[in-house]
Amino acid sequence: MADARLAAIDAKLRAGDAHGARALADALIGSPAAAAADRAAALMLRSRAHEALGNLQAAIADVEGALALAPDARGFNELGILCSDAREIDRAIAAFTRATQADPRYARAWNNLGNALREAARSGEAETAFARATRADPRYALAWANLGIARRDAGDDDGAAAALEQALALDPRHRLALTALAGVRRAQGRLDDAARLYEGALGVAPRDANAWLLYAGTLAERDDLDGAARAYAQAEALDATLLRGLLGRLLTLPMVPGSAADVARARGAFAQGLDVLARELPARAARMTPAQVVDELRWTNFLLAYHGEDDRALQRSYADAVGRAVEAAAPQWRAPLPRRHRGARRLRVGFCSAFLREGTVGRYFEHWMTGLPRERFEVVVYHLHPGRDELAQRIAARADRFRPCPRWRPAQVADAIRADAPDVLVYPELGMDATTFAVAALRLAPLQCAAWGHPVTTGHATIDAFFTAGAMEPEGAQAHYTERLVPLPGIGTRYARPARPPAAMRAALGLPPEGPLLLWPQSLFKLMPDDDALLASVLAALPSVRVVMFEGRHPALTARYLARLDAACAAAGVTRAERVLVRPQCRHDQYLQINLACCAMLDTLRWSGGNTTLDAIACALPVVTLPGRVMRARQSAAMLALAGVPELVAADVDGYVATAARLVHDRAWRDALAGRIDAGAARVFDDDAPVRALADWLSANG
Repeated sequence: MADARLAAIDAKLRAGDAHGARALADALIGSPAAAAADRAAALMLRSRAHEALGNLQAAIADVEGALALAPDARGFNELGILCSDAREIDRAIAAFTRATQADPRYARAWNNLGNALREAARSGEAETAFARATRADPRYALAWANLGIARRDAGDDDGAAAALEQALALDPRHRLALTALAGVRRAQGRLDDAARLYEGALGVAPRDANAWLLYAGTLAERDDLDGAARAYAQAEALDATLLRGLLGRLLTLPMVPGSAADVARARGAFAQGLDVLARELPARAARMTPAQVVDELRWTNFLLAYHGEDDRALQRSYADAVGRAVEAAAPQWRAPLPRRHRGARRLRVGFCSAFLREGTVGRYFEHWMTGLPRERFEVVVYHLHPGRDELAQRIAARADRFRPCPRWRPAQVADAIRADAPDVLVYPELGMDATTFAVAALRLAPLQCAAWGHPVTTGHATIDAFFTAGAMEPEGAQAHYTERLVPLPGIGTRYARPARPPAAMRAALGLPPEGPLLLWPQSLFKLMPDDDALLASVLAALPSVRVVMFEGRHPALTARYLARLDAACAAAGVTRAERVLVRPQCRHDQYLQINLACCAMLDTLRWSGGNTTLDAIACALPVVTLPGRVMRARQSAAMLALAGVPELVAADVDGYVATAARLVHDRAWRDALAGRIDAGAARVFDDDAPVRALADWLSANG
């Protein structure tokens, strides 16, 4: 009899009659004659009815009641799913754990446990759970895909690729594995492989708006701007809440502009896009949840700054549109916060960054986090990059709290910061990472600051101060910033001098055995058309010289740049192919050895060397520079002046070419300059004064 009643309840559920199913279940559960097993089964069915009716708490209570009568691994798994849907992650983790304890071979429960642990930011435990799922069922493609994602979160791209490839071996059309492996390949710079994988995912699910969005970003990275625009528009058409589709369609800039006219056209289109954004973004945001809005504001105008112009108006226009979008959904997230610090405890300073690793930002700002005096400051670090290299480990060892947030959404990062209630929040490189740029649109601390890791104003009204190196700023620099400008002494930080490697034979570095070499080391997106003309002028003046440069992130970018350089060289009567050596990207120690093999480094005009100039100074390599009108075009000039070699700072293009020529032809002068640079490096590197000045300013203003 009970079997028939249970079957009737199930039939009602299958027919979509949740109310009828619940009524039949009520009768069976309330029957004094019903056996415990039958009541448990009826409770599970009634739980499904409650879930269909949108009452998750009632559904959870019924499953818990059923498990009290008849504990069962499948039942605990069902409870975990319901708790996850109700956003009760700790309860979900407990339920999935009980399911795996009841049946250690239950692969689905292990996989679900991994998802819940990942949602709770317990990434190491999540990876272990996904691995247990693959051991329980080696043919479980979803578990392999999730294991790959967990490994990627841990910074293990090779392990991630192996797991994702295993998922695709089991199911070549597995959409999650295709998109996740595409993300790994994109991060590795294998953009063509990434594009093919995204195309495969879209072949499986052509209406997957997020896959279209990621595909668009990949196309943009190799300067297929027409393809990117179409893909962004497709993402936007499929899902109007995908604000990143709107941002990408309106604001994407070329990686390597074809000409000065192309730069002007791109900036004009960008400005027009901002006008559209100002109208559309807040209206769309008003129909979304606050977390959705913040997560969809993952965008950064990274390439804009490399044009070398005063971007204050454009950045402010963008930030205003973003701010009004947040205010349309959650005005309280932008409201000012009262100053909490009254001197009775240490000042709590948070640092939020996606670049705390070996690299420009990590080397610049490591000592900000490790060097603030702990008797005065409590340091909390939000580490958005997957994994920890040696630099990140040093920061973690010194921080009072070090919070790994690998690949977290902006709303998750904001929740973590909000919970810690910092007095001051510092973003070292706002504008380089989309997640931090979105988080910075929120008010999470009474005092919020940016720094020159990306040396251009953020435009955000929520950023109060901008730390810069005072010697690098031009007169009247405050006019370039929406934030209060705070100049620090020296190069603005304590930068550890790179260890100089032993010199290497040129052949081992892929360089010609004889003849003078000049270094032209900047990333291709940093090189603007007037830099091409400058380089061509040097080559024309020095027919015996060859220049060493490096490939771009994709062959299409390298080809696009070289075509532009060909035109500039031809105009100067120079054959570029005979004079410019294009080398693959290399390790940092090998790069320093290339510095040691060159006569001088040639600096760029609109965004001068920063880390590259410091590497050159560490190698006692002269750098020829011509400072521009904004801070990012004046970094090398300040560093060289500090090192005691101001004669390397040219006043005009003719002076730049003449200085480069003398460095090549006058060996005695070049050697004397190298000796002075070597001696003056002590004034550039390992200087505590900037960190002391930072600490004093924070104490006075935090």
